[in-house]
Parts: sequence; C-alpha cells; structure tokens
Amino acid sequence: MINRKHISKGILPLTSMADIAFILLIFFILTSTIDMDRSIAVDLPVTEISSGGSYKFFHVWINRNGDIYLRGEIKTEGDLIEFAKYKAIDNPDVKGLIGADKGAPFKEINRIMEVLRDSGVYNIVLLTKKKNE
Repeated sequence: MINRKHISKGILPLTSMADIAFILLIFFILTSTIDMDRSIAVDLPVTEISSGGSYKFFHVWINRNGDIYLRGEIKTEGDLIEFAKYKAIDNPDVKGLIGADKGAPFKEINRIMEVLRDSGVYNIVLLTKKKNE
C-alpha cells in the first residue's frame, strides 16, 4: 500500500467576498449625499457650530429674490405644501432643511417655515456654512 500525502489547498470563498462587496457598495450609495443643488445661487450665512443627524430630510432653497427651489427646480408655494405633506405623511420625523441666501428677506424665510409647519413638517433646520477658524 502506498501512502500518499494529501496537501489541501487553501480555498478562498469568492461568493462571500462578492456578497460583502455588494453590501458595501449599497451602504456607500445609501449613506452618501448627492449635492444636486450646487447650481442654485444661495450664499448661506456663517456659523461656528454645526451638528448633524441621520434623519430623513429634504432641502428647500430660497435665493436673494425669495424664489423657492425644491430638488433643483423653482417651485410655487403650493408645490412646496404638497411635497411637504407627502414627506410628512411618509415619515413624521422628516426634517425640512432651509438654505436661504444671506440677503433673503426674513419674512420669506419665516413664511416658508410656517408653510412647512402647517404641512406637518415640525423639524425645521436653517442651513449655514461652518466658520473657518
């Protein structure tokens, strides 16, 4: 009888690695933010403190003339009401992020805050730029 030495080769489970890569890809896609609103000319005020959270949110931009932008397009107050109601029904903890130009009249900003509140969006955040130190 001949004794043969059986050398086991290391096997790398490629299917598990593909699954992990796919899960990581999904994670990075879902957690990354897409900044589609760069084309809207809004000069945010500067602040020293900035904090964030991981809540669902949507942006409302107000330029110097008081025009309302939602998802990169100019909208009417009625469009904003409809969109905010839809978001509030979908998620009661949704945050409405308002990015207003420094030169925008406060009465326009306040009006948008009231529209969001009346639509069921109670978490309202005013966006600012972080102060460079």
